[in-house]
Amino acid sequence: MSIQDQKTFLSNIHPFQVLSSQEMETCIKHMDIAYYPKNSILINPEKIPNCFFIIIKGSVYEYSSDDIVLMDYQHQDSFDSNSLIYGKCTNTFKVFEDLICYEIEKNTFLKLIELNQQFKDYFLNDLVDKIQSLKEKEYTSELSSFMISKVEDTLIHEACIVDENTKLIDAIEKSMEYKTSSIIVKNENNQYGIITDSLLKIKVLLEGRDLSIPVKDIAIFPLVTVFNDDYLFEALTILIKKNIKRVGVTNNKNEMIGVLEQMDILSHFANHTYIIDSKIKKSKNIEDLKSASKDLLLIIKSLHVKGVKVNHISNLIGQLNTKVYQKLYSLVLPIDLQNNACLIVMGSEGRNEQIIKTDQDNALVIKDGINIKLYLPYMDEITKHLIDFGYPSCEGNIMVSNPFWCKTVNDYKNEIAKWIEAPAIQNYMDLAIFFDSFAVAGNKELLINLKDDLFNKLHDKDVFLAYFAKATLLFDTPNIITNIINKSHYIDIKKAAIFPIVQGIRSLALREKIRETTTIKRIKILEDRKILEKEKVAELLEAFEFVNTLRLKTQLEYIHDGKKINNEINTHTLGKIERDLLKDSFKIINEFKKFISYTFRIDKIS
Repeated sequence: MSIQDQKTFLSNIHPFQVLSSQEMETCIKHMDIAYYPKNSILINPEKIPNCFFIIIKGSVYEYSSDDIVLMDYQHQDSFDSNSLIYGKCTNTFKVFEDLICYEIEKNTFLKLIELNQQFKDYFLNDLVDKIQSLKEKEYTSELSSFMISKVEDTLIHEACIVDENTKLIDAIEKSMEYKTSSIIVKNENNQYGIITDSLLKIKVLLEGRDLSIPVKDIAIFPLVTVFNDDYLFEALTILIKKNIKRVGVTNNKNEMIGVLEQMDILSHFANHTYIIDSKIKKSKNIEDLKSASKDLLLIIKSLHVKGVKVNHISNLIGQLNTKVYQKLYSLVLPIDLQNNACLIVMGSEGRNEQIIKTDQDNALVIKDGINIKLYLPYMDEITKHLIDFGYPSCEGNIMVSNPFWCKTVNDYKNEIAKWIEAPAIQNYMDLAIFFDSFAVAGNKELLINLKDDLFNKLHDKDVFLAYFAKATLLFDTPNIITNIINKSHYIDIKKAAIFPIVQGIRSLALREKIRETTTIKRIKILEDRKILEKEKVAELLEAFEFVNTLRLKTQLEYIHDGKKINNEINTHTLGKIERDLLKDSFKIINEFKKFISYTFRIDKIS
């Protein structure tokens, strides 16, 4: 392999991209190619290496002292910096498939660490910092698309332009024709000023001025302007810096072509979420509401491409979904029924973690003494409308159209008692999704009442909580990515990574009587209460963010390809950075499982 080939190979591997040209040359100069057959032991406690390994072809497994596979290393993966830096290793690195690799001399590797701080940070920082570093690298290209939008790419309002000597009353009449809240004033020097609604109130109404005065008497000069080919982000920066709400837009001939409003910039960056929110509020019928909610998927796609964190996307979409539910509830139910019941969402919807509409998990809590039958036809209607809006029906029939999930407060209390006193898989599942419930419309006090009852019934129920927490261990979290042993390259990311975190945190939240429903907020509350250590919290949050991002990315690809959405990811399509992040996340999750098992003494129950 030529020097240029070696350089190209290393340049595609993080963190070798951060090396300077001279450092890269030093690295290549002291790097050799080596071959090891299957089952070769490269590193163990008695065999500390004299080189740093980078895989060209083949695979290596890292085993614990208990002979458990902790990690797998494949094409472009590297190891073991810790052995070189600290001069010791507690694990064993064994060739799983015939290995061809680069070996960088120990002294050279350590010298590069001394010379390059970024290179050093990657290998010496803790797991959280490493994950964050990798994520920054992964999303750099995605964020760039967010930053290169131009002013001309968004809505520019037609400018109402008048001469400086125009009477104010005439200028106001012209602005009404243009349906704009601002008037652009042009003086004899071809400079522009502005009159806004707030300026009219202060300078005219409050000061009692006559409307026949020329506009130049109150206009503010100069008008802050941007060019139509300026970056939109720069325009937003100007607005924030100068604390103004609009700027004029000119072309390269300094001709005024329109006005750019702050709200339109924010809407552009949020993919018109403000507009959708407004449309939901203003919906007067079911068709209006359906139209307002149809663009939610476009928002998700846009924000994901822009590199916005999954947590922020889910919060935004959750808020918009809540408003859809609220409006639908008000449109369907007669007014006299609305405040005697509470519409709730449960499960992932209740946790605000269902970004893409995969199914409905909702229920109705009715005030004691009210006839349930009054609500049933309206609940059927709500379910049908939600399906029409793009919210698929729940395969488990956990929907308000199912009478089981349409009960009075007292009936739900009886159901909660049964869930706790008669342990069974279905009861655990029902309790879990109910515990995640969130009130979206109606009398929210009804749900608060039920949560109080739930917490009271859990007093001294340690054995029940142990069985409840045991579900955290229900699915295996792999230590390796390739899953070669099972001859499968697909991993159910929900079962392997997302569910264990959700269920483990949910179990702790239930024990601690935490009312917050979102997993992230529950984690932070548990940190505040000293249930989770700060380091563990940081790791969990990073892992949870990444696996959810990976799931969202995959599901959007499924939608694009016209495939049915599921939670499986193809490990063969993952890039090097994604594989590294997934490995680190699995490691964090497996450690969390051990913590849950110990905390709830799961080994003591059958």
